[in-house]
Amino acid sequence: MNWNRKAIFESALILLLAGALVGCGSKEETKEDPNPEVKDQEEVKANYSIVEAMKHIEATNTVEEINAIIGFEATTDAMIGSDPIWKFDSDNWISFETFGDDDVTIRATIDKESIKNDNISIPKTSDLQEALNNGSFTYEELVQKIGGEGTLTSISKGSRIYTWVDKSGIRLSATFNNESGKCTIASYR
Repeated sequence: MNWNRKAIFESALILLLAGALVGCGSKEETKEDPNPEVKDQEEVKANYSIVEAMKHIEATNTVEEINAIIGFEATTDAMIGSDPIWKFDSDNWISFETFGDDDVTIRATIDKESIKNDNISIPKTSDLQEALNNGSFTYEELVQKIGGEGTLTSISKGSRIYTWVDKSGIRLSATFNNESGKCTIASYR
């Protein structure tokens, strides 16, 4: 009976050591990337940041011209729609939205944390409403009032939208008519 226990123990020890030696071989381990989409997004090589790219784009640009400006080709994303988009990462992208034959809006979705500015002061809703009712204001006048430049977030044939985010995360978006240069709509979030 002792011999059987000893033989079983030795056999188990040999199997255990053999298993350990096989595991120590030079076989290369392959680890599956837990989030391959993020890796793809991190590898995007753009000519500009999303904020800078918007400064180089015009409403008359074609998708191909914007591909060249941004530095990579547009794709489509069923979650966002069927229009071409340039995804810089999961929180920042530019979309090319078409309405009819020649009505195009190029819109940037930008993570508000990345454009937050601690040095600006967003005016009260009532102050902006009063200014809109009394002949409106230009982008330059609003920049002066707020204390900082806005981020261009939308371009169309008829208007441009700029967005400001203050230190508390309040977002102000203002639409300026391309012809008159005056603000037509201001909204808070």
